[in-house]
Amino acid sequence: MDRESWNKFVLDNGPRSGRFLQSWEWGEFQGSVGYGVSRETFEENGDVIGVAQWIQKKVRGFGVYGFCPKGPIILPERRSAISRSKSKGEMFLRIEPDHLDSFPSARKTINVSPADTLITDLSSSEDDLLAAMHPKTRYNIGVAKRHGVEIDFDSKDFDSIWNLFCETSARGGFRLHSKRYYQTMLDTLRNSGCHVFSPIAQKTCRVLAANIVVDFGDTRTYLHGASSNQDRNSMAPYLLHWELMRDAKALGLRFYDWWGVAPSDSPAGHPWTGISRFKRGFGGKEVSAPGTYDVILKPTTYYLYQSIRSVVRAVRRAV
Repeated sequence: MDRESWNKFVLDNGPRSGRFLQSWEWGEFQGSVGYGVSRETFEENGDVIGVAQWIQKKVRGFGVYGFCPKGPIILPERRSAISRSKSKGEMFLRIEPDHLDSFPSARKTINVSPADTLITDLSSSEDDLLAAMHPKTRYNIGVAKRHGVEIDFDSKDFDSIWNLFCETSARGGFRLHSKRYYQTMLDTLRNSGCHVFSPIAQKTCRVLAANIVVDFGDTRTYLHGASSNQDRNSMAPYLLHWELMRDAKALGLRFYDWWGVAPSDSPAGHPWTGISRFKRGFGGKEVSAPGTYDVILKPTTYYLYQSIRSVVRAVRRAV
């Protein structure tokens, strides 16, 4: 399949949340940061019934595995008919399908992409979108406006954005990709069909909040975000998201994907509790997917690898 046909199949049949990860352009980006990328089609009687974009990941001492984020994408009526035609000697295949019908032996593993998310339908009027928000969210949007927060929808000042991401990472205790990874993402995809850009909220030329956002098909996805430790009472992230929603609506996009919330039944101590409360304040529909699974191809090697990973994670938690 060529790029146009591939993307059309993904847009027509992919999951509402995360289809961009199976776009042709996302594969090109992954290749540019050093991963092996292969695209596979599943056919029946000459018709394409599914696609899978595989990213080859290396595990030192164990070989490689294939990761198919938010895929494979299989037509609903053909889920039991597929068989994988390509193999690169992988230890296992890590998949995130919409349904597990085609992979009955798959083993649940830690989610890579969010399994639970919130999606706001932008087809409502701006007044209705505001009315659907939590009162505190609407109030904080107004606070940001009164504080003089301004929005730049596509900042090229990546150094300032990166500094903000590092600040947020230190505050939240989570790990980032390398600076090169994010910079390459923006450079590779800024002018592509899978459009990635970096909007910021600023006040008196100081960046207070920054996002990395993806537009693909009719959906805008909030992929990464950061905010400053300073001037937090300006509520800059609230205005940044509201203006991104308004802009997406003006461009004719239909959905705003918040890219991950804690499950509704999760305990109060869930690590995403705070950010999920922030996102849910904007209103939307909660959507769930099965999550991330492994199809084991080399059982002995796989279970040894998983045992070592468990030990490493336990040591990290203890430090």
